[in-house]
Amino acid sequence: MIVVRFTSGLGNQMYQYSFYELMKEKYGSENVKADITWFNANNDHHGYELENIFGNVKDSLFEVNHATFSDLFKVTGIIPNVYGRTFEKIRRYPNRIIREFTQNKRKPFIFDQLFGELSEDEFYNSVMNLDVSKDYYIMGFFTEQKYYRDRMDLVRKKLVFPEILNDSANTFLEDICSSESVSIHVRRGDYLSDTYKDQFISLGKEYYEDAVKYIKEKFDNPRFFIFSDDKEFIEKEFNWLENKCIVTGNDGNRSYLDMILMSRCKANIIANSTFSQWGSLLNNKEHITLYPRAYMKGTDNEVKTLPGWVMIG
Repeated sequence: MIVVRFTSGLGNQMYQYSFYELMKEKYGSENVKADITWFNANNDHHGYELENIFGNVKDSLFEVNHATFSDLFKVTGIIPNVYGRTFEKIRRYPNRIIREFTQNKRKPFIFDQLFGELSEDEFYNSVMNLDVSKDYYIMGFFTEQKYYRDRMDLVRKKLVFPEILNDSANTFLEDICSSESVSIHVRRGDYLSDTYKDQFISLGKEYYEDAVKYIKEKFDNPRFFIFSDDKEFIEKEFNWLENKCIVTGNDGNRSYLDMILMSRCKANIIANSTFSQWGSLLNNKEHITLYPRAYMKGTDNEVKTLPGWVMIG
């Protein structure tokens, strides 16, 4: 059995889902399951969103096979968190038998992409060459294009957006479809928080000015639709940009509507954010995507070889 852990916000969940589907394609759907118990103790952003958004969409191939309590204990040797935040403190200190089982028997078969024991290539080669007679627990974000670049046609059949039923969002959609629309995503919010401010870059004016300049060389009359979690900042700091529209109303559990609207634009200026990356990846048109060189502090972004993707900076 292979279990893939799902965590974090919507964009990361979508990358994890793409990897989960890759594992199913490689090893058979009956051998791969999803662990979503992380969300029992963590409610970052809007919790686990995949099935609420992509489940039950007409003509979609989306499906998730959840790992059971016994599946998770069998694969990890750790008591699964099915009870929430309170139980999280308890499960960190399992009894001696469970602890020894975990450390001595399961560690070789638990892969953590972010832990650093394996290089990026070693990790990829490991998860693509598993011995299916054994059990594995795989953690990570899997944002590197090697996991999805040549599979996007299939991924798009599984991550199918639902119909927009919100009147306000539909008004923006009509404007997007009737113009030379260009999305601009400005991610601030949690990137400025104590938790992430030392890890993630909040992109500055120079990046967006350079991206807009590039767009104006390609489009005769571009109309810019700005998506952000900080509307007040946009009102003040983007007064230099003409023919713009600040998209509003898609907050809370309606935030995914921003991603849908981005995917319908004719070009995308994305942030260092998996959210706007997916707004572009699920854009089916022949379109341009401009993305920043800088992603995290001290680390450049991966150079994308996806059609139409251009690095700025």
